[in-house]
Amino acid sequence: MSKPEPTISSYRTVVVSSLVSVGDIGLSLIVAVITGSSVMIAQGLQGMADLTTTLLLLVGVKKSRRSATPKHPFGYGRELFFWVLISSLFAFLFSGGLAAWRAIQQILNPGTLESIPLAIFILAFGLVTNSYALSNSVRRLAQGMQGKSIWVYLRNSSLVETKMTLLVDLMGTLSALTGLFALIGYLLTGNVLFDGVGALLIALTTAGGALFVIVDLHDLIVGRSPSPIVVEAIRKTALKVSGVQDVLDLQAVTIGSGQFFVILEIHFSDDLNTDEIEKLTDTIKAKVIKQEPQVSKIQVEAETPDHELKNRRRRR
Repeated sequence: MSKPEPTISSYRTVVVSSLVSVGDIGLSLIVAVITGSSVMIAQGLQGMADLTTTLLLLVGVKKSRRSATPKHPFGYGRELFFWVLISSLFAFLFSGGLAAWRAIQQILNPGTLESIPLAIFILAFGLVTNSYALSNSVRRLAQGMQGKSIWVYLRNSSLVETKMTLLVDLMGTLSALTGLFALIGYLLTGNVLFDGVGALLIALTTAGGALFVIVDLHDLIVGRSPSPIVVEAIRKTALKVSGVQDVLDLQAVTIGSGQFFVILEIHFSDDLNTDEIEKLTDTIKAKVIKQEPQVSKIQVEAETPDHELKNRRRRR
């Protein structure tokens, strides 16, 4: 029997991305000074965006794990969304904007480039390290995909720290690859336009990735529900419990990264007494949380269907 693959924690994916980003920034900016390449400047700025994102993720993850208080009865899970939003705005406005400005300057007023083989070597090294970090993020994300396509899962998952590190590593990989093609093009043709266009593409990659995250965060901050698949799984789990006649209503909302708050309105069998309903309520909670571990808080309420209430009123 094959051994199960080891799980990868969100903390590990964030730390690996941070280390890769530090290397990207240092090497890219040093080589940018040596070569005068706008591609290397853009790569360094993209690394700054990545590092800012991963550091703020670490802050957000730590703060979001604080215990609930009377002032914050559902905990601090959504605080992570705030820190991710700040990092995305930084990536969009500062890193993407500054890299685009430098790229346009290179296109309009081309400068001389030197030691391009060194820049190509550094970009190739960055491609390898970013690809490794990307593989970690993909494996972490795959742990919860349950057969869904990666795009569907990315759109529906609330695991913000994992999605962000995946995006950070993907942007780093694409930027390094774009830079490689651009500088190889320059090396083969001697046309500095390759350097400017390559830098502009890296800037657009950085800004585009940040914009994608900002749009996704909007839904999470205002309280997006889990995917219909998760909601239906919760409903079916409750219906399987003996003594449950129907699920009259099910409301679920995201209260943190991979955390849902669920309210179930249950129609119990009429022959149950109060003690039995209380025991069934605890059973439903336990089974739902076992089926969907992302349900961090659940409330079960006993309700009577509207048609039964109307019948009772008529009898009176």
